[in-house]
Amino acid sequence: MTVLKRILVATDFSAAARQAVWRAGQLAKQHDAHLHLVHAQPDWNLFARASSSGAEHYRAVVEHAEQALQDEITYIEATFGIHARGENRMGRASQVILAVVAEVEPHLLVVGARGEHNSPAMAPFLGGTALKLIAYAGSPVLVVRKPSAAPYAVAVAAVECSSAAARALVQWAMALLGPGDCHIVHAFEVPYVERMRKRGVSETAIRLCTEEVRNAAKSVIDEILDDEPGPGQRLHAHLVCGEPVGAVLAEIARCQPDLVVVGKHEHPPREQHLSALGSVALRIAYHAPVDVLVVP
Repeated sequence: MTVLKRILVATDFSAAARQAVWRAGQLAKQHDAHLHLVHAQPDWNLFARASSSGAEHYRAVVEHAEQALQDEITYIEATFGIHARGENRMGRASQVILAVVAEVEPHLLVVGARGEHNSPAMAPFLGGTALKLIAYAGSPVLVVRKPSAAPYAVAVAAVECSSAAARALVQWAMALLGPGDCHIVHAFEVPYVERMRKRGVSETAIRLCTEEVRNAAKSVIDEILDDEPGPGQRLHAHLVCGEPVGAVLAEIARCQPDLVVVGKHEHPPREQHLSALGSVALRIAYHAPVDVLVVP
């Protein structure tokens, strides 16, 4: 079962970050979890280089951050009736957040898709901090993109061929859902079909390969459908033949979820950033128009 007892949410006090804070508070209430807020204050050196009045400007920013953090905690407690704690730390946002992740060891990290530089013209893309956290955080990262005032009601869990990994993703989707629908999407494809055709492989042989791959994908979903969903939750299976990113995004457009759950493969630290930047999970998170949970 998915355990969700410690939630960390990052904020820069922007409107986009407030959406992430709201979602973190809602999930903390739903799971009776501890909620920790963190804000990364700008480095003093940035102000010192800017102008001779940098010290005055920096002091104003620091004083605002202290009050703004307290305002966020007050908002959480008033909105959800739960206790929260928070801290301000100086440094680059991604480095600060990853340091707090290492200390707090949250079961879930919640961030906005973009922060203070948010712009409607950029939708649905991700900001640099969110991208780095997806690549480097060892905890599941929930990227909040859409404003909401309700628990998640419809989720898409994009699963792959491993039964254990697929079941874990579906369990995460059901844990974050309230009563509602979880659509299990398994996109499969036969590798190098066009190359096989160019080499003269018959369409009959290609169809047999496709059917074999489809049956393997179906067996993964069938195992998950045997699991008992939560109260008021319903499971739906979708087997889709096609390139994974395009196929999953098409199912997202069709199912209209408010949450998408995808898995990220583990890689050695030196290769992690390179592999994450080209991964299916990152590309779905980058292009999906809704909230996305990326699970290591």
